[in-house]
Amino acid sequence: MANQSTQTLVFLQGLATEEVDAAMQALALAMQQLEQAHTQQAMLGQYQQEYQQQWQLAAQKGLKADLYRNFQGFFSQLELAVQGQNVQIAHWQSVVQQKQLELQEKQRKQKSYEVLIARAEHAQQKVERKRDQKMMDEFASRAKRSGLT
Repeated sequence: MANQSTQTLVFLQGLATEEVDAAMQALALAMQQLEQAHTQQAMLGQYQQEYQQQWQLAAQKGLKADLYRNFQGFFSQLELAVQGQNVQIAHWQSVVQQKQLELQEKQRKQKSYEVLIARAEHAQQKVERKRDQKMMDEFASRAKRSGLT
């Protein structure tokens, strides 16, 4: 019976290992998405800085009102894009944290099965040692009764 219990635990541990692997893949994907969001943020920031420098150079030369409005409108759109990217980064940071917690929970579950398997195996070994000792005692008792000693 203990052997069946151990086999069940080993099966469940295998499932838990698969869950850990899946959680690790999900975390890696979320981290990749976060990295991409950071890369895009850096690119937008650099583009924003370059555009601002172009605007300052153009402003020094003198801008017509319609060109000034175009610069301001585009700069506003760029600022919105940067803010949107910041929202994306916050989102992916949250997802990464969630995936890390899920992975830790899956790892705890896997470890629990490892502990239960170790306990079951230890209990099984204890039963086997008692059975072996009983057999040795019976053998010694029979040998003594039959005068073999």
